[in-house]
Amino acid sequence: MLRLSTRIHSTIAATRPRFHVRLYTNGVAEVSIPTTTTTTKQQPVRVRFAPSPTGHLHLGGLRTALFNYLLAKKTGGDFILRIEDTDQTRLVPGATEKLISVLSWAGIKLDEGPDVGGACGPYVQSKRTDIYREHARQLVESGHAYRCFCTPERLDRIRKLGQKTGNQIGYDRHCAHLSEQQIKENMEKQLPYTIRLRTPEGETKVDDMVHGPVTFANRLLDDSVLIKSDGFPTYHLANVVDDHLMGISHVLRGDEWLPSTPKHIILYNAFGWRSPRFVHLPLLMKPGGGKLSKRSNDAYVEHYIEQGYFPEALNNFVALLGWSPPAGGSEILTSMDELVDKFDIGELNDSQAVVDVNKLLWINKQHLLKRAETPEGTQSMAEQLHPLVNDKFGDKVKALDPNGKHLYRLSVDYISKVIGCVKERIRLTSDVLEYCNYFFVKPDYTADEAQTLKKRLKAKAKDLVYSKEARQGFEALDQFDSVSINRYWNDLAKENGVSYNQVMPTLRYAITGRSVGASIPLTMEILGKSTCLSRLEEAAASNQ
Repeated sequence: MLRLSTRIHSTIAATRPRFHVRLYTNGVAEVSIPTTTTTTKQQPVRVRFAPSPTGHLHLGGLRTALFNYLLAKKTGGDFILRIEDTDQTRLVPGATEKLISVLSWAGIKLDEGPDVGGACGPYVQSKRTDIYREHARQLVESGHAYRCFCTPERLDRIRKLGQKTGNQIGYDRHCAHLSEQQIKENMEKQLPYTIRLRTPEGETKVDDMVHGPVTFANRLLDDSVLIKSDGFPTYHLANVVDDHLMGISHVLRGDEWLPSTPKHIILYNAFGWRSPRFVHLPLLMKPGGGKLSKRSNDAYVEHYIEQGYFPEALNNFVALLGWSPPAGGSEILTSMDELVDKFDIGELNDSQAVVDVNKLLWINKQHLLKRAETPEGTQSMAEQLHPLVNDKFGDKVKALDPNGKHLYRLSVDYISKVIGCVKERIRLTSDVLEYCNYFFVKPDYTADEAQTLKKRLKAKAKDLVYSKEARQGFEALDQFDSVSINRYWNDLAKENGVSYNQVMPTLRYAITGRSVGASIPLTMEILGKSTCLSRLEEAAASNQ
């Protein structure tokens, strides 16, 4: 085996890991989990999230990362990020940095990884190619793998013949039977070759923690390529070698990898290594059926970040895609600590998980209401919304008055009041921008919604609310709070024989231009007396 960088030596020497690090004379680090006499239910695990940097993080990827992280924190173990970039043709520049940023947004903290280091680096597979080649060489020497000199043209003919005959097992093992002399001659000619796994006869059993025992007939397994002709490993070899050397105790990944797992177990056996525990998570499905497409924006975490979802709400939702909290417990888990506390790997299920955005919106609303219970929580939401409010309404607010009379509407304190007012009516803080714009700029009375509402208003209510006398009495209010405002309009309605339930929609039209919304008295309190009078006058003018 080839030596790792001197950086790895110093990292190992400087740490006191809970696991055993064995450093061979050739420099390769190998980790093993120690036996412990702890009385806790589970020993500390070492788990990894190993994505390919080929684009945006999928919801399924976030779920895999989250379940790995929860298991690690639940047991006092370690969560490792490993970048699997061996397919150089699919790399997207900047994808690794973006992925780490998204994990950080979700509150998933790395114990080891590309940007934090650790005893078992490098944590980027393209920097570990010498390690894979050396392990592949060992497999060839032990007879568990062989060099394949078949050209792409021959392999294509085999594939097409298999399609024609219906026998699509894969490679025909032509090079598995080459003599030593033939191999020597091909090597002397410097013919390009791959290294393939020599699949043994018999069957391979996968003991999966979700699906239970699954047995595969080895005759149905292909002799998979382990090292490509460009010298880069395939997923099958690289992930097995890395999981062993990094001491991974549990492999949690998507169901799509279950059919490949017997190949990985064959590799573990070929090396004489103990395989980790396997946990294959159910596929994510669209409502109504069908696999969640990676071509849809709804499939990506960044879409939900841009929409203004809370990280703890998205984590809560994703955690329920294949896992159930304890019986009788709430589905609303408001923090990462609570998720860790409630998480039990034994409660994972194999049912296909449906990504229902309406449920996600409901969950986000519960988190929003929970945050709004405290001034600090409301303030944090206002701070999140502040730059968006300024981007959307800043110029319009400044244009309302050259002296800056209305600039307070762009402040965090004002936005906090708005959120407190409309919290029961919104599911995302960003809903304020769309449905509550009247808190920042004048209502659009020409909009379809406003015009529809206007047609439903009763004449007696309009005549009362928009009368000069009503506006004068409103202006004379000493106390301008929601209670006083509500009392004024309620008393006025009674005195003039007009239903209060007809007065409120009339006020709503004038003040907001919207057919639904939060409490009108509270809305008016937040907007202030002068703004409300101005809007009442404008509505009165249009009522002539």
